[in-house]
Amino acid sequence: MIELKQMKQLFKEIYKKVNLALSTLIECIVPTLPIMIGVGMLKVALIILGPLVLNILSENSDTYTVLSFVADAGYYFMPVYVAVSSADVFKVDRFLAAVIGAMLISPTFVKLVEEGRQLSVFGLPIASTSYGNQVISSIIAVWLMSYIYHFLQKILSDNLRPILLPLFSIVIMVPITFCAIGPVGVFLGDRLVDLILKLKDLGPLGNGIMCAIIPFITIGGLGGANLSAMLLLASTGVDPILFFANVLYNNILGFVTLALYLKDRKSETLASAITAALGGTSEPALFGIVMKDYKALAALSISGFFAGFYAGLMRVKSYAMASFGTFGIITTIGPDSSIFHAAIAMVIGCILGFVLTYLTHRKNDR
Repeated sequence: MIELKQMKQLFKEIYKKVNLALSTLIECIVPTLPIMIGVGMLKVALIILGPLVLNILSENSDTYTVLSFVADAGYYFMPVYVAVSSADVFKVDRFLAAVIGAMLISPTFVKLVEEGRQLSVFGLPIASTSYGNQVISSIIAVWLMSYIYHFLQKILSDNLRPILLPLFSIVIMVPITFCAIGPVGVFLGDRLVDLILKLKDLGPLGNGIMCAIIPFITIGGLGGANLSAMLLLASTGVDPILFFANVLYNNILGFVTLALYLKDRKSETLASAITAALGGTSEPALFGIVMKDYKALAALSISGFFAGFYAGLMRVKSYAMASFGTFGIITTIGPDSSIFHAAIAMVIGCILGFVLTYLTHRKNDR
């Protein structure tokens, strides 16, 4: 009986810590939602006006090109945006935090990584990885910097603080960020790629699991590993598991968010739903809306499993790479076209996700 009480207490403590971590994560990301929604809706507009739908704008036109890189900039520089918002959460200087986020996507660093150059700092090896579009590494770096920052505030005199506080904060964080946080991300990314390749061999069950865990891959900031596995599968000429799972995930997420909108009637919720489903950009809906309601997150994962399972059962495959939005379904057209069953899988996932969310959500859940 005592052991049972101890276990319950342990689970309560774990739940509190996990809930605190997720709440902090949301608090760091929510201020960046206007950026995510703005560029996400811009991507939706480009899809609708571009060759896939209305064909008003040519992909080769200057207007399309400029708007495309503006939309991409909204996500590529996310480490900087999130670092600034994290600074408010962890009570550190915003501009020092911005430097921490910016160094992760420094053009020189990105170029050297692309060239395969093995770098080191103070004799410590730096992980050769890309941080563009990532948020978790930036948040963790600013969180760790906050301890250094506040410690230096206490020990430095008023005369030295303006000079040495920013200097030491940056210099100390360089090896911590590039040599500690980076390798952890690389290790987890490599293990994720291994997992995806193993799921590929499990048949329909693997497809279902893959689609169910994509929200958590995104939350964990492992999108780079997701892309690495996708490119690896694409090199074989056909992707039987990963690309279409992302298409399913984004569309189901859109309908889950739509259900939340119909319950709460918040305009940003509707915009996030459209961005996820049509634009194929999940971050606004996932981080800003769905993560605040564990029942909606569960509905997203459960419906993703059944949709993915059906897609695997019917051997739905992708033969190209495109947007993760609704129009990504056209990638299933190929030598052994499975677009009919891809559409059914999408309908299954979207309806199930919408119904589960609508029936379980209450206004005070978020």
